[in-house]
Amino acid sequence: MTPFESRALTAAIYLLVADGVAALYLGGLLGLPGFVLLLGLVAGSWWQEPLRRLVAPIPRLGAVLVGLAGGALVIEIATAATGILDVFTHLLVFLLLVKLYTLRSLRDARDVTFLAFFMLVAASPVTTSVVFLGLFVTFLVVGTWLLMLRHLLYEADIMAGPTGRIGREVLRLALAASVVTVLVTGLLFLLIPRVGQAALPLRSSASRMIAGFTERVQLGAFGEIEADTSVVMRVHLASLSGASGPPERLPALRWRGIAFDHFDGRVWTVSRSTLKLTLRRDRPVPFAVHRYYGGPVLTQEIYLEPIESQMIFGAPRLLQLDTRSDFVTIDDLGNVAVLLATARAHYTVESEPEMGDPRQADVADARLPHDPRWQARYTQLPAVSPRIRALAHEVTAGSRDPYDAARRLSAWLGHEIAYTRVLERPAVDDPLEDFLFVRRAGNCEYFAASLAVLLRSLQIPARVVNGFQRGEWNPYGRYYMVRLRDAHSWVEVFIDGAGWITFDPSPRAAAETVPAATPALLWLDSMRVSWYRYVVSFSLYDQLAVVETVRRSTLTWSTAALRPGAWRPGTRLAAAGLALVVALVVAVGWQRRRVGAGTGMPVFYARALRTLARRRLVPGAGETAREFAARVSAAAWAAPLAQITGAYERVRFGGAVLAPEEIAAVDAALASLALAVRAKGT
Repeated sequence: MTPFESRALTAAIYLLVADGVAALYLGGLLGLPGFVLLLGLVAGSWWQEPLRRLVAPIPRLGAVLVGLAGGALVIEIATAATGILDVFTHLLVFLLLVKLYTLRSLRDARDVTFLAFFMLVAASPVTTSVVFLGLFVTFLVVGTWLLMLRHLLYEADIMAGPTGRIGREVLRLALAASVVTVLVTGLLFLLIPRVGQAALPLRSSASRMIAGFTERVQLGAFGEIEADTSVVMRVHLASLSGASGPPERLPALRWRGIAFDHFDGRVWTVSRSTLKLTLRRDRPVPFAVHRYYGGPVLTQEIYLEPIESQMIFGAPRLLQLDTRSDFVTIDDLGNVAVLLATARAHYTVESEPEMGDPRQADVADARLPHDPRWQARYTQLPAVSPRIRALAHEVTAGSRDPYDAARRLSAWLGHEIAYTRVLERPAVDDPLEDFLFVRRAGNCEYFAASLAVLLRSLQIPARVVNGFQRGEWNPYGRYYMVRLRDAHSWVEVFIDGAGWITFDPSPRAAAETVPAATPALLWLDSMRVSWYRYVVSFSLYDQLAVVETVRRSTLTWSTAALRPGAWRPGTRLAAAGLALVVALVVAVGWQRRRVGAGTGMPVFYARALRTLARRRLVPGAGETAREFAARVSAAAWAAPLAQITGAYERVRFGGAVLAPEEIAAVDAALASLALAVRAKGT
């Protein structure tokens, strides 16, 4: 029979194909046009017979199409136009279409199942979406249903009439088998050691790159800055030690990315003289980044989307970094970079947030260096307008110290200059002079660059920093959702005895009104993070932590179980209730087994019926076993069938238990019956 003669089998085939195609689209292996085109071609295979009659007069059409597709794949591999994973995907799509348009036998249905499975395999290393879990479970259920149904159709050769009823029965069995498979798979997931994401390098661009954060600050551009709401980073505040209150209530939280020390009048960059050091570790220990000054410590677990930067983000001041990479690059600006993209996707950092008045700090390692080269580096300026220098002296007149001067300049900028995302063409050549005296409006980059230049004109060391604002708090997952629109610039000023201190002159928070996400969106995002944290990013260290937790819990419970006298009243009541439930389950199961002992069909008789069904011999409605044996009796298998029927009646209706010699006789009769049926078939 063909698969199209069974409606249940046909539905299972196309459900599996749709599941595999959706997985390719989810992983970015198919674009939207390709996704729509492929769905159209898959739908067209439903009418393969009319199409086959239509193209039948065209000679060698199939060979030409196969040759063209094979040549295209060879050219794609030879020219290395795409990654190996993309080539593999195109090959899968081609083979799938060939199978769908030539679907004639039950073996073809099995091949379609394998192709759909490989589609999920191709998409698995390039997507971290929780939607993939739904696609995987769908494949598990439908694939099990399809393979069971195909086997029954192959064995019994059932025609189209009873297919729907059998399809529904097999679907229920497939659901039960899928539940068991998921449970076993979950156990293996916890037990099998993690080996990393080895399949990711198969594709040159595993997922889309997100732009927005840049590794330079350029002034003078004009136009409207787009407020992109895409989530670029999620920061889970794991713990806060050395300070009171929840960590999410820390003031002025932000996520530092990169600092700049050189300004040429329009662009802030990292100078060529910056000292860089690449650290390598041989043990899974965190990388030390900055010296600890004795303040509170904030631990952050960061999930970063792929962005066009190798920088590590974290709250200033970064103390240490724990990542999957064994190599980390650190420079004397406090910038931290990791080359391995997969290691930047999930990492943990510890920071020492700024607390209190920095003028009260007296840290020996945070003293102002006496090296004139260091002073020249952080006060370097190009030719600056005299109006800018005069403004700096005017605003800071009467300041007691550099910290007071920085506060006055930051407050003046936030009060006198307006924040805007719409940048107009500068009226003068100097973008800072235009910002401070002409337009008197700009974005955060202009505020940060102006404050740094004003401070440097007073010989106060300062540098510009790029990173992100704190973002939106998600109470369901207890983390900050940081979006592209949260990209931000601010200034770090060196205060003697306290080190580099953050100043943010931009009045952006007061000028912008950002709509909050709905509770449903926050909950869905927290589910996505949980999927990534506990499934996609589940590591060997997590496995060891689970084993240690189970070991401790087992030890605690076993110790307590040996001392029932020390149990609390509630614990005793719970233990008694559990014992009662177990006793009831055992009693009910035993009773059902007794009741069903005489009503269930013996296994040996079911085997005999399956053997006869291959010759289209099945009991009729209301027909007894003895009547069926008399109707289908033939010289070839009359004797073994009569012996099997007699044993069946004794067990089914007499409640007898066959002795070992009787079981052996029944097995011999089953073998004789199978030989007789096979001999007549030949």
